[in-house]
Amino acid sequence: MDDSLQISLITCSPGHDTYAMFGHTAIRVNDVQHNSDLVFNYGMFNYQSENFIYRFVKGETDYILGAEPASFFFGRYSERGVTVTEQVLNLTAEEKQSLAQALAINAEPQNRTYRYNWLYDNCTTRARDVIERAIDGKVEYEATATADVPCVGSDASATVLTTREILHKYTAVSDWTRFGIDVVLGEEIDRPLDHFQQMFIPENFMNAADHAVITDASGQQRPLVASSYHPIDLAEPKHIDNTHSSLMCMTGLLFVSVGLAFFELRRHKTFKWFDASLAFVLGLVGCLVAFLFFFSEHAGVDTNYLVILLNPLHFAAIPFILRRKTKVLSCVILADILLLALTLILTGQVVNTAILPLAFTLLVRVLVNLQIFSYLCRRITKQN
Repeated sequence: MDDSLQISLITCSPGHDTYAMFGHTAIRVNDVQHNSDLVFNYGMFNYQSENFIYRFVKGETDYILGAEPASFFFGRYSERGVTVTEQVLNLTAEEKQSLAQALAINAEPQNRTYRYNWLYDNCTTRARDVIERAIDGKVEYEATATADVPCVGSDASATVLTTREILHKYTAVSDWTRFGIDVVLGEEIDRPLDHFQQMFIPENFMNAADHAVITDASGQQRPLVASSYHPIDLAEPKHIDNTHSSLMCMTGLLFVSVGLAFFELRRHKTFKWFDASLAFVLGLVGCLVAFLFFFSEHAGVDTNYLVILLNPLHFAAIPFILRRKTKVLSCVILADILLLALTLILTGQVVNTAILPLAFTLLVRVLVNLQIFSYLCRRITKQN
C-alpha cells in the first residue's frame, strides 16, 4: 500500500482570549502524493445559526468537524500569537488510510455535526477517539504528568486531580474568569479524574500521547508519536493574575455593609436601597445560575448547589425590602445560608474564596434587619 500520508496531532497552546484559554486540538492529514494538506478541526461552529446564544447557554451547542488547508490553519494561529505543536503519529500505512478515510467521511455535511460537551465530548476527545479507532491494536497511556499537572494512574503516589483544579490552572490568567466558572459549575467538577478523563484538555492529551504506546495483537509495541516539532513557536510567559480582584471586590462589599450597619443600628433604620440593589444584582446572577441548573445540558451545572442562595427569588424580596417588611425575609435568607453551608459540607462542592465575603455580607444584612426589627417591636410594646 502506498504510504504517502503523514498524519499528525496538532495542539495549539492556550491563547489570550477567553474562548482560547484552554487551547485547541486538531488532526493534520498531509498527502504528499496528491498534493493535499488538510487540518481537520472538531472545534468549529456556526455562531449565526438560529438562537445560537440561547442554545449555547442551554448546552444545545452543535459543533462541526471542518477541514481547511494547513496553511490557513497555521496562519490563523500565527496571527493569534500562540505556539502550535505537531506530533507526527507512528501509524502503519493501513492505519493512516483508515484514519484519513474516517475523517473525510465524518467531515461530510450529513456527518460533521455533533452535540458538543466541554468535559466529555469536545474537540480533543473526538480527535483522540477517532485516532484510537483507526489503530489496529490498543493505545496505552502512561500515568504521566500532563501539562505540568500530575495525572491519576496506577501509581498510588500520583496526585488526584479534579476538573476544577485543572480549570484553575488555565484560568490563573484571569481572576474573574475563574470566579465566573466557580459560580456556575458545581460538585460534578470536584470529583477526581483519572489520567484518561483528564485528556479533555488539549495539552493533557498532547503530553499523554508523547508517552503512549500502541500494542498490536501479537503483543508488539511501538510509540504512538514518531516525532514532534513546533511549526509555530511563539511561546510567551503567561501572565498570572495575582490581583485576586474578585475577592477584593467582595471583601470591599462586606466592609461597606459592616460600615453601613453601624449607622443603621444607631439610627434604627435600614438603608433599604443598599439591600434592594444587592437583591437586584443577586437576582440577576441567580437567573443565570438557576437557568443553568434546571435547564442547561452543560456538564457540571446541574450539581451547582450555589443555586440555593443564588437564584431569581431575590427579585421577589425587593418589594419587601423597600417597605422594610424584612423579618420573614431575613429568616428565610438566614435559613438559605445555613442550608447552603450544610449542603456544601455534605457534597464536597468547592466554592470560590470570593463567595465567602459575599455570604458574610448577606449575613450582616440579615442580622442588621432582624436587630432593627426587634428594636422597633420593643419600642412599640413600650409605648403601648
